Amino acid sequence: MGVLEKIPTFLITGVLVIIFVCLKRHARSGRLTLWTVGWTLVFTHFLAQLLEPDHSPANSLLLALDSGSLQAAVVAFLVSVSVVAEDYAKLLLLLVLGVPSVAYVVCSGYGVQARWPYLLCLTACFGGAACFVLGVRGLGVRGLGAREKLPLHVTAATFLLCSVAGVWAIRAALHGSFQEGTIAQIGVGFVLAGIFTCRNHRRVSPAVLTIAGGFFSWGAAFPIRLLIDRLAPHLTVPGELWNTPKVLVALGMILAVVEDKSESIAGMQHKADRLDRRLERFSAITSRLLRGAELDTICPAIASAITDVSTFRVAVVQLEDAEGRLRVAGSSGLSAECFRTLQVQTQDWTLDRIKSLCSSAQMVGQNSYLLRPQEAVLLALRENLTACGGNGEELLIPLCSEGGAYLGCIRLAAPRDTRTIHALELSHIEMLATDIALAVELQSLHTQLVCSEKLAALGQLLAGVAHELNNPLTAIMGYGELIHDAIAAPHARDQLAKLVSEARRMNRIIDNLLRFSRHSARDIQTVELSPVVQQVLALREHNTRIRDVRVDLDIAPDLPFLAVNEDEIKQILLNLFNNSCDALEGSAGSKRISIRAYQSGSRAAIEVEDTGPGFGNLNRALDPFYTTKPAGKGTGLGLSVCYGIVKKRGGDLDIENVKPHGARVTIKLPVADSQAHPFLVAVARA
Repeated sequence: MGVLEKIPTFLITGVLVIIFVCLKRHARSGRLTLWTVGWTLVFTHFLAQLLEPDHSPANSLLLALDSGSLQAAVVAFLVSVSVVAEDYAKLLLLLVLGVPSVAYVVCSGYGVQARWPYLLCLTACFGGAACFVLGVRGLGVRGLGAREKLPLHVTAATFLLCSVAGVWAIRAALHGSFQEGTIAQIGVGFVLAGIFTCRNHRRVSPAVLTIAGGFFSWGAAFPIRLLIDRLAPHLTVPGELWNTPKVLVALGMILAVVEDKSESIAGMQHKADRLDRRLERFSAITSRLLRGAELDTICPAIASAITDVSTFRVAVVQLEDAEGRLRVAGSSGLSAECFRTLQVQTQDWTLDRIKSLCSSAQMVGQNSYLLRPQEAVLLALRENLTACGGNGEELLIPLCSEGGAYLGCIRLAAPRDTRTIHALELSHIEMLATDIALAVELQSLHTQLVCSEKLAALGQLLAGVAHELNNPLTAIMGYGELIHDAIAAPHARDQLAKLVSEARRMNRIIDNLLRFSRHSARDIQTVELSPVVQQVLALREHNTRIRDVRVDLDIAPDLPFLAVNEDEIKQILLNLFNNSCDALEGSAGSKRISIRAYQSGSRAAIEVEDTGPGFGNLNRALDPFYTTKPAGKGTGLGLSVCYGIVKKRGGDLDIENVKPHGARVTIKLPVADSQAHPFLVAVARA
């Protein structure tokens, strides 16, 4: 072949190298890098052929460069489409195939006459390739997230091809002919590249067909050319025909890059569509929340929206119920059996359980926690998620108020893509969780507002009733005193005295109702606690005596004056004492109420404790109109009124249950400045 006939192929190969270099700059991948290296080696192969003289023996270096670069290109193409995906396995394949095969053609180019180097290289190359394929078959290859083995027919065909070609090349080398070894290695390499191309791309596409067909024909061209040279040496075959497989492979590779780009663009478009649908669904839910939709009706829609537009197939929304326990407000993706199991396993959960789970879990987002099955905490969905289509892992997103208080949670499981959790998708769900928490807070504030309006209406009603009762009661008291003075009989006078005394007690009750109905703030005064406690106990002495309730007092003798009005502290103590007496009614065992007061820093702490059954729901005990007493026994205003007075005076009110049974209410009120009231303090200490 003359120089002019070699130039077109040389120029075409150079253009292909430039094309692949440009493609590599815009699409970075290991496969494209190996393709670029392979075509650069092919270009080197044709460059060496171009430099070889037509009518004189070629230089040994050019011969070695000619065959060696082509053999190295075969190895690069074969590794680029191999069935292994790990980098270390590709490096091993390069060493197994590349070193002995290139060494063989270099020895052939320099005209080495000894047979043992050729036999050693052929044995290492074909034997190593066969062992590598069998090893991959036994251990499996890493696919897309799963380890899978090579099909038996692919393994058998590859092993048979390597064995036959190796035996043929070794037999020829034993007889002193080394050209067969070069052809066998190059031909088998291209054929294996075609087989692996079909194996790795199960989806048939024009690029796959073109690449595989080009590799098969490129590999078959070498033994066919050898047969023509030996059987029909005078047959002339156009050079363009031998170059056709190279063009097919190059066009197929370029088409594969275009297909990958198209798939990438389609995938991005799909992600954009999912993002639009997700934002649309979540925005609609947020709008409903802001319009004041009931959470019980919207939570199922929230769970359904999450499973529809996210990678998670299971979503559960849990909120706190009236009893302080977590309830399933909405769910999606759970079977009936899994849903029942979830309800049973979480029936005693409280908000503290969410806090403990978050403290021991792995944070994967701004406000998301990954709960794994191997954690010590029992996950409600862990045992049944396999049947529900999941992998046993769970994601917890707590619903937190602006102040950091837990209000509930969103639990996600069974992701469709088990390899990754998309950060953008997770951030959208977290923002939805923030909107839900805001809606829960708004609903709570609305409930408090309704209760405040009820209290205001009740105060107006009490004021009107008290005024109406006060006029006839004044007449009863006046006429009772006149009749008492006019009657001389001792027995009748005693009865009238009791009548007047009870009327005066009714008058004090009406005065208390009038004070309760007043909403104007009073000036802060000071009061000594001990006399007020004694007055409250005197008012309830009859009830404690007939109910057999023991009252224990422990008031620090050096307790400072309290910065609160006397009527307010008396109302607080009376409400708390009444609640304790009512709680002890019907209780078995000893009935005891303990009142303890001591100074705690700049505040005075007052503890009222009883041995009753305790609070049924600590989270709602301070809510207005919430009561566990029988109908007609209580209005549910006692503790809420106490809480309002204490907060108004800058104090705190805490409630808790004590073991083994009982309840404790702790009030902390600011103490009066002793320097501002020296005379009162001195009188109190006298």
